[in-house]
Order: sequence, then C-alpha cells, then structure tokens
Amino acid sequence: MNRMKVFLLLAVVIGFSACQSRSKQAAEQEMTDDSLYVSSIEEEKTIIGVVGDASMNNFMLITSKGDTLFISTMDQEPNDVTGFELGDTVRVNYIEEEEEPGSSTIPTAQKVVVIGKKIRNK
Repeated sequence: MNRMKVFLLLAVVIGFSACQSRSKQAAEQEMTDDSLYVSSIEEEKTIIGVVGDASMNNFMLITSKGDTLFISTMDQEPNDVTGFELGDTVRVNYIEEEEEPGSSTIPTAQKVVVIGKKIRNK
C-alpha cells in the first residue's frame, strides 16, 4: 500500500512538473513573439555622410569611414527627406527596420538635414 501511495505521489509530481515546463515554454514563446514585435520599433539613430547617389525612394550615403549605406526614403514626408543633392554632406536621422523577420535591416530615413553643400562650378 505504501508503494502505491509513493507511486501516485510521484505521478502527481511528474504531472505538475510537466505542466509547468509547458507553461515555461509557452511564456518563453510569448516573450520571443513580443521581442520580434518590439524589434520592428527601433530607436532613432543618426549618421553623417556624403550623398553618393540618389533615386526616387532611396539614396546612397558614404560615411567618413568609407562605408556605403543604402537608405530608404519610401513612405516618408517629402519635406523631411529632400533638399539634398549629389555630393552634399548630410545628417540622417534613421531607424533600422527588418523587411522580413530574420532578414537584413534597411535604414529608413526619418529626416535628412544638409550640413554642407558641395561646391559646384558654374
């Protein structure tokens, strides 16, 4: 009879710990899902560089270190991301957004401010 009680007690403990593990897994999964959601809302960053090329929805920025970044201006207010020309030095306030979870990030300009105009021959 004592063996039966010990066996039942052991079965109950195993049952509760199995449920607890699933609860932990569910909580960890929720945290992972929340972190994916939060990662798409990044803090605004700033970078300075020279405009190397531009098109309607993006432009190429060359930093002082020689790094080349392609920055998206799609879906932004035109007044916030225009007014610069090739060769101008600009300060870009941007956020990094993922196109798809797990893929590379794309800097999206929030505001572009010209801090130096290229001297142009007339």
